[in-house]
Amino acid sequence: MRRVFFTWVLSLGMAALCACSSAPSKKTDVEAPVLTAADSAVIKKAVEAKAEKPKVEVDLEAAHEFFFLAKNMEMRGDQRQADFFWKQAYKADPTSRYLGFGVAERLVAAGEDSLALVEAKKASQLKGKRTAAQYALLARLYVKAGEVDSCRKYFVLGLDSSRYQDMGLLYDYSLFLEMVRDEKELVRVYDLLLPKVNYLSTLFQRQLSLLLDMGRDSAVVELFGKAHEATGDKQMLLQKVRGLMAMKRFKEAVAVVDTLTSAKPEDEEMTIMVLPSMAGDSAYAFARKKYYEDGVRTPAVLCFIGQYEYDVGMMDSAKVHLLASVDKLQGQPKYANRAYLGLVNIFASEQNLAQAIKYAEKSDSVSNGDTRMLLASVYALADKYDKAFPLLDSLMKFWENWKPLPGVVDSTNLVQMKNEAQIKYLQVLDIYSRALIGEALDLEKDLKADSAKKARALDNRTRAENMLETFFAKDSSYNRVRLSMAMNLERLKRYDESFRQFEYLIKLTDFSPHERASTLNYYGYSLIELNRSTAEVEKGYKLVLEALAIEKDGEAKDAYLDSKAWGLYRLGRFDEAYQAMQLIDSKKMSRDDVFWEHMGAIQEALGLKKDARKSYNKLKKLNPKHPAVLKFFGKKK
Repeated sequence: MRRVFFTWVLSLGMAALCACSSAPSKKTDVEAPVLTAADSAVIKKAVEAKAEKPKVEVDLEAAHEFFFLAKNMEMRGDQRQADFFWKQAYKADPTSRYLGFGVAERLVAAGEDSLALVEAKKASQLKGKRTAAQYALLARLYVKAGEVDSCRKYFVLGLDSSRYQDMGLLYDYSLFLEMVRDEKELVRVYDLLLPKVNYLSTLFQRQLSLLLDMGRDSAVVELFGKAHEATGDKQMLLQKVRGLMAMKRFKEAVAVVDTLTSAKPEDEEMTIMVLPSMAGDSAYAFARKKYYEDGVRTPAVLCFIGQYEYDVGMMDSAKVHLLASVDKLQGQPKYANRAYLGLVNIFASEQNLAQAIKYAEKSDSVSNGDTRMLLASVYALADKYDKAFPLLDSLMKFWENWKPLPGVVDSTNLVQMKNEAQIKYLQVLDIYSRALIGEALDLEKDLKADSAKKARALDNRTRAENMLETFFAKDSSYNRVRLSMAMNLERLKRYDESFRQFEYLIKLTDFSPHERASTLNYYGYSLIELNRSTAEVEKGYKLVLEALAIEKDGEAKDAYLDSKAWGLYRLGRFDEAYQAMQLIDSKKMSRDDVFWEHMGAIQEALGLKKDARKSYNKLKKLNPKHPAVLKFFGKKK
């Protein structure tokens, strides 16, 4: 009543003042301002703002009593009574932020989300300590209410308050971000959450998927690195190295691999993976260090060491290392095949064709037919034409009739596949033609060959010629194939065609020194042997000299000296021819009928009939029906 009375008295006082102000006054030149309706509204608003708010009745003693009763009920497991006392405590002290959020939490537990949001909103306006849990409750309730902006606001406030240490809140925030598809923020949150859950597989895969979709390759690499540091999982480190290699960050990848000190499969794979990014010598040194010093003693690393040694001509070491690795690579066909191929080449170069075939067959068994052409080549090299030709027939038929699968519609891939198929077809033509020529040469050297075998040799050369022509119609840039054609034409006695090819070949500069010397000698000797004119013989002789200058210390030196001597013989320079023959290691040529033919002819030309007879006798043992033998001993063919 006092308050009402005071207001009434105040009103009377104001009225009195107004009455006084309306009394007559002295006249002045300035009139009193008149209040407008707008002025009155402003004054009214200011007065209302200053008006005293109604006081809230607070009974702290009752609030405390109800709070303790609630806690007691919770300890007893009587949640219903506990919820009742929580509400009573909050009713007794409606200014308590803590009690307000406590009631809201219990409403959530009871499934009263809408009512809980109302109470939480009300509590959030009260004074008191603001906690991460309170913000989290508001955020979760706003999620259920579908109020996106408020959700985000309270999630951020809650996480900031907890310094991003609340794992549950982080996870709930991530679910919210998934819902609103905020991928950028989600990546940041997952980056915070993953270490707390020890890079849980499901979350890790989701983060990985997000980063890949966003094209953040560097972040992907960092993710794998962090996961490895946290878990020690070598698969994570392996993925990191793969990523670094894909981005061509080779130095970083090598630095990671340089720390490896065990022989786990992942260590092996990472070591092998980085080696191609290094220069040859550096890669070899790095592989040896990993194997012999760092403990990455695995057969695949040893295989790489052997491969490198083969490439640089360290054949003895290569053979030792490849043989030591090959039997331990049975469960790793990719690496095993590399060892097989190296050993095929090593044994073939040593003319140990049985071993070459053994490893070529092993390679074929693990390569799904990809090395079948190599196997056919080795069979042909070993004169096993009965095995080589069926393989080549099968390969020829396959690549001649190759067609892409119906599902291939991408034009770029289709063109690439067609190009690869043509290359395979050309390879078959090359290998098949050389196998035919090889068998023909064997048949031609066979002293017991009957007419059928001679006919087969001619047929082989004709078939080879057709294959080589087909090859050149598709691609005339392979000079080694051109060389095969030139030599085959010479054996078919199509000399002018052969020599045109040789003329083209000797002008090329892309042959290796050994290949160039061989080409020069073959062409030169062919001109000398044909002996059509002095000019051609002299040209052939000069070509042989050029070959000798290149191969003066090589394995082919004795053969080239024989060609030189024969050129001198054709030119009538018998003394010089004999001197050249005496430079040849006759032990190496003891089974070569051409050598003894030339030696006998030169000795006979010099009048050394006794020596000539010895040479022709040796030739006779090798080839009793050789025309030179029949002529010297006075027998007819």
